[in-house]
Amino acid sequence: MRGVRIPQNLNGEDQFVLGLSVTRLAALLLGLLAAYTILHLSVPAPLQVGAAAVAALSGVAIAWIRPEGRSLLHWGLAAIEFQFAQHVEPDPKTARENAADQEFGSAGHVPDQPQPRLSVVTKRLNAQTAPPAPTQFSSAVTDDDVIELPESATNPDSDLQSVADRQTRQPAPVYLGGPQVITFFSAKGGTGRTTLATEVAALLATKGHYRESPSSRPLPLRVALIDFDLASANVSARLGIAQPTMLDYLCDLSVPNPDPRDFVIRHQVTSLDVLLGPSKCLAGDRSELCGIPQAAHILSTFKAAGYQFLVVDMAASLGDLETYLLEAANHIYCVVTPTAGSVQSLYRGVEALRRLGLGSKLRYVANKMRDGVSLTEPMGDLNGSLVARIPYDPAFDSAENRHEPIVMGGTGASVDALSQLAASIYPALDVPNTSHPSSPFAWLSKRRRAG
Repeated sequence: MRGVRIPQNLNGEDQFVLGLSVTRLAALLLGLLAAYTILHLSVPAPLQVGAAAVAALSGVAIAWIRPEGRSLLHWGLAAIEFQFAQHVEPDPKTARENAADQEFGSAGHVPDQPQPRLSVVTKRLNAQTAPPAPTQFSSAVTDDDVIELPESATNPDSDLQSVADRQTRQPAPVYLGGPQVITFFSAKGGTGRTTLATEVAALLATKGHYRESPSSRPLPLRVALIDFDLASANVSARLGIAQPTMLDYLCDLSVPNPDPRDFVIRHQVTSLDVLLGPSKCLAGDRSELCGIPQAAHILSTFKAAGYQFLVVDMAASLGDLETYLLEAANHIYCVVTPTAGSVQSLYRGVEALRRLGLGSKLRYVANKMRDGVSLTEPMGDLNGSLVARIPYDPAFDSAENRHEPIVMGGTGASVDALSQLAASIYPALDVPNTSHPSSPFAWLSKRRRAG
């Protein structure tokens, strides 16, 4: 991007000469050297000129052409790896996991971490074989933690479960993982961290379902939204609830060890449990009221309470509290908007997080996107990809003024993009398929870059 300097120590390439990295500069020099050598060979002139032109153009193409922000060498190696993988027999364990993912997967990305395991496959029974008793399901867990369920046509209980699934229209796999902490981060304010955290938490609470065991009924996910933005807590404005807040918990002297769950409020529309941020600014000399010990106690209490997902909103800084929250998170969603300042802050924030050893937790989401704006170049520099593109939509402002999540009453591209973002957290969510076939030469079209 013009005017934006990429920090060092990232997975991106460092520019050496002519805006090229050492690898691409070497490819250019090798192509020109090959063309020079061909021109001095004793071969017919037409063949000589053609081969020299091909060698020179190949070096130039490798040096400067970067489809989707990545060099042709990267795409060539990826194609070779893909072709090689087509001729390799899959591991039986991997094949079973893939079959389970196809059964209950969604349009979102599959989490990098192994937990929570959401794999459920259907076990087909012979018509003459009686279905196993419910007490036998505990022995159905194999070494790879894939649970086999009886076919619904042979079990009346499964018929009831199918009816419940059709009513909710949501897959309800057996939840085998522990609680997941999801954090939205940005080193720059105004990117929409609070908005995305609130909308995603509302989607998980309203549309996410699971089973405690293969024989149990589908249940809604237990989701908690915790506002750790001590300087400017805005979750209350998004949901239209004002109290109690985290400050009430921190200042409660009525009991020796107050329970933070006593200060949780249930949002009636979404059935989302919310621990609001402090009603006053706790920055500066008041920041000691909520430090790492208090945050650790809050997270551990919610985890012990049986919540599947803890969605955390935090400030746009990297103090001690924020660093602890990021280290405690299972997934960190870095939020970026299509402006030069936001992209530059993304580079700086990712650099800092990778120095903390949190690179494997990072995911990227673009907010307030407009038509014609592309972030493929910074994603190529960061060696990442966007989980979701949330379009710019004035309906977000209207929903905030009404103090309600946009996903509860709105429809359209914004809700579809938020559903895709939520599905990247909980793949069992059923999301609309918004993918469109694109031309393999789409990268040749002119697109405006952010900034």
